[in-house]
Amino acid sequence: MIGDGPLGGFRVAGRSIADIRVSADNVRRILGIGNAPQDMDIGLLLDRLSVTYGITYDVLYVDEMPHPEVEACWDPESITMHIRTDVFERACRNDPRARFTVMHELGHGLLGHRRTINRLGISVSPKVYEDSEWQANQFAAEFLMPLDAVRHHRLKTAFEIERHFNASSQAATRRANQLGKRGELPC
Repeated sequence: MIGDGPLGGFRVAGRSIADIRVSADNVRRILGIGNAPQDMDIGLLLDRLSVTYGITYDVLYVDEMPHPEVEACWDPESITMHIRTDVFERACRNDPRARFTVMHELGHGLLGHRRTINRLGISVSPKVYEDSEWQANQFAAEFLMPLDAVRHHRLKTAFEIERHFNASSQAATRRANQLGKRGELPC
């Protein structure tokens, strides 16, 4: 969900890429997904999270969402992900962007994001790694396009990442660019 911070989200405790990567890897391991998240059924995953782990989801019509443009949002108080009907249906049909949206919202929950009052002065801008939206996007990228699988399958380009993981072009491009800048793409 879009926040009022300068980076698009809310200020949260800072997390590194390495920390978020470990979280995403652990979640895939616990859920038995391993390094093949492209093969998972989002509907079954959401049902399993609800039944086994108490992480519920609610599919809502556009007029029931907090704002009409919101595709999905995380409610930390009820431990519930609210997903717009059309997004849920696309995610269940394996649509890359909808899958990313669902995993982004799950990231908010699993990373412990809660909206809090920021007591720092307005002159102190948050760092990127303190932004809830950046962290949730990073979680979704790490979960859906795991580095170990990128290396194992020697995926060197955004197109290869997109095709292998059934990712959107935009998400695959961002992932490839980030991994490239960090020297983590296979040679």
